[in-house]
Amino acid sequence: MVLLFTLPTTSHIQFPPFIHSHTHPSLPQASSTARHGLRAALKKHKRLSPAQRASHLPHVLIALNEYIPYLSAISRGLSSNSWREDAPGGDQEDGGRWQGVDDIDILLRAEIEVEWRPTLSFMSTIRMLRQAAMRGNDSSSASSSSRVKGRGLDFEIAFVLSTLAYVHSSLARTEYLTTLYSANTPTAEQKATAIQAATKHLLQASSIHSYLATFSPVSISAPSNTYTPGNFGAEMVHIPIPDLDPSMQSALSSLALAEATLLAVLKDDAFLSACIQSRNKNDTEWMIKSPDIPKVRTLLFARLCVRAAEYAEQAAASAIMLQKGKGSAASYGDSGSERKIDSNLVNYMFILARVARAKACRFLGIDAEMSGKVGEGIAWLRAARDMLGFKGSTAETGADQSSKGKLSGFSRLKKEWSERREEKKIEKVATSSKAGELVTDIDYGDDAGREEEGRVIDMLEKKWTKMNDTVNTQSIPSPSSYASKLPSGRDIHAPPGPYVPPMLEPAELERLRGPIEPPDYNIDLESSEGEDDKETSRSYY
Repeated sequence: MVLLFTLPTTSHIQFPPFIHSHTHPSLPQASSTARHGLRAALKKHKRLSPAQRASHLPHVLIALNEYIPYLSAISRGLSSNSWREDAPGGDQEDGGRWQGVDDIDILLRAEIEVEWRPTLSFMSTIRMLRQAAMRGNDSSSASSSSRVKGRGLDFEIAFVLSTLAYVHSSLARTEYLTTLYSANTPTAEQKATAIQAATKHLLQASSIHSYLATFSPVSISAPSNTYTPGNFGAEMVHIPIPDLDPSMQSALSSLALAEATLLAVLKDDAFLSACIQSRNKNDTEWMIKSPDIPKVRTLLFARLCVRAAEYAEQAAASAIMLQKGKGSAASYGDSGSERKIDSNLVNYMFILARVARAKACRFLGIDAEMSGKVGEGIAWLRAARDMLGFKGSTAETGADQSSKGKLSGFSRLKKEWSERREEKKIEKVATSSKAGELVTDIDYGDDAGREEEGRVIDMLEKKWTKMNDTVNTQSIPSPSSYASKLPSGRDIHAPPGPYVPPMLEPAELERLRGPIEPPDYNIDLESSEGEDDKETSRSYY
């Protein structure tokens, strides 16, 4: 139930032609070297198979953390729209470490120009941005590359920080998935450790997205639609990039909070763990005892799930506002419908909200069953199933089954066959998992946990229906009105503090005062246009 982001790629750039420092002559070249390491890591990450990318994410994170301090020093030295100075509490926190940064003097020789590949926008949006940027150039048509060129240091900062947030979210996903779906059933301590690490990554991602939401809309400059060749006085307009729109960054921040809140519930959700364990053929614990199902704080978990749903709905609302052209991206021209975020991402937000509310219904059903109200518990489960959008149930009674025609029976057979195929994929992951790596292309959680939650609901409904038919015989109320009985939401995580970028150490700042080191001519400067020939498919659910 954590979204898998596609990491962007970028073009090569050398800082010395754009900036020069009298106080720290080596800073531009050192920044170029650190940026090359980041570009190489992103380039390699894109060329890896989906199964190999999970283990490569820490390398990308290291490259980002090595480059961001240099980017921060350049921004501070330029002293224009400094992202470090704008950070809340930036002058108070770690003030001692910034004593050597104030005297960095940087001369801007030319506006920095760099290309980045947006990963959340529709391809039609990217083509529109490139065509607008190419307007007025000698080229008659835009390049086939999926990157967009921007000017200014803010363009670079925004893409680097958004990439950092994507890496944190992807690391959170890897942390809990490799533990939850391990070949060896994890202990409660192992699961708690993995989920705590994943939650830390998600809260950091939320903090970064919140910080980027305070930025002015990052845009590219292009001549207006009335441009004609030879008209050097044409009006320049600014076209915002949807990926970096404040509305989109606010949505991603809320999405990360929703996922972090659900992970807090997942840590103690023994029913979900039992459902996963029952499908793991490498697990032999069932020979000794049945899975432990301790009593859970059902009402608290239900309120946490409702709060997660509210965060997800808030994220979807912000994204929809941008989709409809009401965000800052609609400030250019009259074709705002072309600048859209990938609809799969918006659908993921809506599905996550439904899954969170379905979980809340399930926990309220568990609370009713623990109180002896099995009929009411079954009604809660059916309300949860309806919320997920599942039409049928594996716990249907014989009377319901006999009332269905042959077509329905064939549909159930087809569903069971597709489920068996998926089970084989799960077995392949379980038997092939080594050293905590996902070694197949199957991506759990891309449907926001909808299928897994449906399995848990079916498991409980089948058990409770059988028990109700043979022992209790309680009437089952209609589930239609139960969705409106959900309690109010409750936060479990305090709002993450403002993002504070890492800073250069005093020793490194002192080293940069030395003469310029000769550049490394062994650096691979090959063109990166070919990197976008094979576009990575972006599927979020």
